[in-house]
Amino acid sequence: MELLRRHEGHHEVKTDQYWALGYYFETLTKEQKHQRREFLDWYGFVAQSSVLVIFALFQISFAISWLIKSGLKYDQPKSPSFTKRPDGKSGWLRGMQSGCNKMIWWMQKDVIRDWNWGTRGEWIGASVWTIWLFYLSIAHTGNDYLHLTKRFGQIGASQLPIHYLLAMRAPYSPVQWLTRLSHEQIKASHQILGRITFLLFLLHATFYLNFFVQSGYLAKRIRDWDVIWGLISIILFSTISTTALGFVRRWNYRVFYISHIAIANFIIVPLFLHVSHIRIYVYEVIAVEALHLIFRALRLKMYQGTIRLLPGTNLVQIRIPLPPKSAALTWKPGQHVYLSRPWSKGKAPTWYDQWLMINKTNPFTVASLPSKDKELLLVARTLNGNTKYLGELARSLSQGSSNIPMLPTAGGDIPILPLALEGPYGASTRLPDLSDYDKVLLVAGGVGATFIIPIYRSILELHGRTPIGTQIRCIWAVQKLAETRWAFPATSSPENEHESGNGLLHGPSNVEVYVTRPSGPNLQVDASESSVFAVDDDDAEGEAIEMQENEQLLSMEEQMEKPGKGMVVKSGRPDLGKVVDEVFSKGMRTAVICCGPKRLTDDLKRSVEVWVKKGHDVFWYDETFGW
Repeated sequence: MELLRRHEGHHEVKTDQYWALGYYFETLTKEQKHQRREFLDWYGFVAQSSVLVIFALFQISFAISWLIKSGLKYDQPKSPSFTKRPDGKSGWLRGMQSGCNKMIWWMQKDVIRDWNWGTRGEWIGASVWTIWLFYLSIAHTGNDYLHLTKRFGQIGASQLPIHYLLAMRAPYSPVQWLTRLSHEQIKASHQILGRITFLLFLLHATFYLNFFVQSGYLAKRIRDWDVIWGLISIILFSTISTTALGFVRRWNYRVFYISHIAIANFIIVPLFLHVSHIRIYVYEVIAVEALHLIFRALRLKMYQGTIRLLPGTNLVQIRIPLPPKSAALTWKPGQHVYLSRPWSKGKAPTWYDQWLMINKTNPFTVASLPSKDKELLLVARTLNGNTKYLGELARSLSQGSSNIPMLPTAGGDIPILPLALEGPYGASTRLPDLSDYDKVLLVAGGVGATFIIPIYRSILELHGRTPIGTQIRCIWAVQKLAETRWAFPATSSPENEHESGNGLLHGPSNVEVYVTRPSGPNLQVDASESSVFAVDDDDAEGEAIEMQENEQLLSMEEQMEKPGKGMVVKSGRPDLGKVVDEVFSKGMRTAVICCGPKRLTDDLKRSVEVWVKKGHDVFWYDETFGW
């Protein structure tokens, strides 16, 4: 075999040599190489611009949905006894709506129950996109082995800007704007595209290494910088893919988070230095990252707040009073923020201190109605990592600190801390008008109520506490009644409600609170029972810690005798199947919104599915967060 000669940063073999599957190590003329480069650039462009088809499909689906709802709008009597189906001209529209609902419901089901392997829709979408990208990687490569090898790298690089766009947290993201989804809903697509892109790069690297071995020049080429930068890139991709696996995230969330962010930013360098032909995509990635930083900076604000442990629980509560002209007063129910580690030292935090704070964050749902309560209320269960730190900080501050300003309250002085909040985020702003439905069922488990309760309150407030035509039922399952203290007043006294900050729920409807366990000195909580918006930084599903307080806890009987205003207390677990049947038996249009442990939401979803198959118009939303 003749010596290799350099071309386009690589070496070409002058004599043809068969490899496999009809591909050869071919000798190309200058014109053929130019044509190959044009093919590589063109198919890279097609692979990247193909995502516009997906966005177009979203717009078409929105238009169809609007047409169906508009056609049925004046043919749907708002009656709890609505049991018949229209047979007139809108019958085919209802049939289409029912078919679409059933298809969407089928697509949203898990591929393997209880395994967290993704939904059917995710698998179908991933398969279609993978087949399409593989086709673009092979089309018009002829018998040229190096063309095939380069094409895999080019197609993989073309997906990087899209991959980074899908990770963009701020709602200014064009992906969120075009799909009307929040970044929590889009994160599955980000994960899937990351795996596909890694596979393309892995094939690109494997084929090139095979070429060097077959040509006998591996020892020489492995010392060239273009190859070195390429190997560094594939090693970094392997690392980021490995640390993103589920078992790693569960073992140590902080390892995943830090490695993911650090590598995602650093990998731009070796990719840029690898070859010049993919630099257009690297420039696009840099632009996306710069915009992301700007958007996040616009959402980052410093506040002053208090932090304390709720007696008898392992919940930590953070309250942030809002000044009259604060932008946070316009935040919507169910939105969430990222809370940085509070600054607990006496002096004011420097810019560097604030930078460190914002890189250790947890998502917290805003459990209050800012416009009405004039404050932000955050509640979380103390697990390992940042939430454990918050619990320890609250405990230490309750013992007194002379270096921190204090806020006088009826229960004693509370330290005031500088807090960095990034947000608000979340898909709750895209919820439909719930007054269009005959029935609304809200279900919460544990501190998942931080999402559900504000939505419940907002419905009552919006309709003057007497929602006409829409019946609301709110279910909240907790292990101990003490865990509801942040949401319900201990007494009906307005003064006490004001002091506790708990006078939240009023109106003709009562929240049904199911207490699943009696109180006791050991406050061990299964981490699977924690709210999805109390995600732990170091171990998202780690074991709950045991609080070390020697508190006088109320017995179950004592708690049952002292329910808060606006609640009806019941013992045991809620029979979700029975609740769903009662709600769906009256009315054809029902909205179901839930937030809580996966076991609870899965049980609820199975019960609702029965009515979806019967043709009921169901809006389903399950608030989840996790990486």
